[in-house]
Amino acid sequence: MTSFLITHWPIIGAFLCGLGLAVLLVAIVSWWKRGKARRSGKRGEKMVAKELARLRRKDYIVINDLMLPTSNGRTSQIDHVVVSTRGIFVIETKNHAGRISGAEHAQYWQQHLSSQSRTFYNPILQNGSHLRAVRRLMPKLDAELFSSMVVFTEAWRLDIKADEIIMERRILPDRHIQRTLIPEEEVKKRWWRPWRSPVVLDRHKIATRIEGMLEEIESRPRVMDRDSMRAIAERLIAANVTDSSVRKQHTEYARRTSKDVSADISKGKCPRCGGELTVRKSDKGEFVGCSNYPKCRFTCSIDKIHH
Repeated sequence: MTSFLITHWPIIGAFLCGLGLAVLLVAIVSWWKRGKARRSGKRGEKMVAKELARLRRKDYIVINDLMLPTSNGRTSQIDHVVVSTRGIFVIETKNHAGRISGAEHAQYWQQHLSSQSRTFYNPILQNGSHLRAVRRLMPKLDAELFSSMVVFTEAWRLDIKADEIIMERRILPDRHIQRTLIPEEEVKKRWWRPWRSPVVLDRHKIATRIEGMLEEIESRPRVMDRDSMRAIAERLIAANVTDSSVRKQHTEYARRTSKDVSADISKGKCPRCGGELTVRKSDKGEFVGCSNYPKCRFTCSIDKIHH
């Protein structure tokens, strides 16, 4: 055996080197794919932050990458918050190219790029949890002061539908005309880039491309003075979670795919804390909740655990 190894060592060594290089290449490709979405998201956040930096500092305070504690003991990471004399804007950034379609209350939206399409979680719903985390710190403030804004940095068209679309200043694409409060005969038919206008689901829910973001913010009427604006911004900054271990834990949970979460639920395991899921009853019927309640407030519909 020893003589065989000595005689064929060049061949064995070359084989082992080739195998090692192949394993290394696979690992690099896997790492690159896993981090691609994160890098793309960071690029989008930098683009929006750069655009928001153009706002006048006297009337606008921009807070980027804000992490706040939530009522269920976890954290909520918010891309951008603009505290201004014109209101408080909670902004979710999406660096998705192509055409974006979806409905206001649908759980998932679609990204259409060439002949391919993929789904992603409804950012209006996602940003709704961010908005609640911000409002939780200031429960006495009027809800009219807060607005949710989803900004797409690369998308060239937004086809977002709602049960009722309220337009105050802009005209939606033709396919949305019958859904607005503007009589069809009063709407000017525009064939040149009609998709550049933001989709205003209501006054406090906006989906827009990055080009229309500042115009939408600056067009709002003044609702507070500068002293109140600074006091709100200082409160948000003071509540910001800066602990690196907490931020790492939040990132690890956020990176989990919906398939991983569904797999845990089907096994009766809480995807948040690893606790046991149990069936509970309420006035509205049965639902699934975590056994670690109230420390963990994860819930889901009972049909998910059956699957």
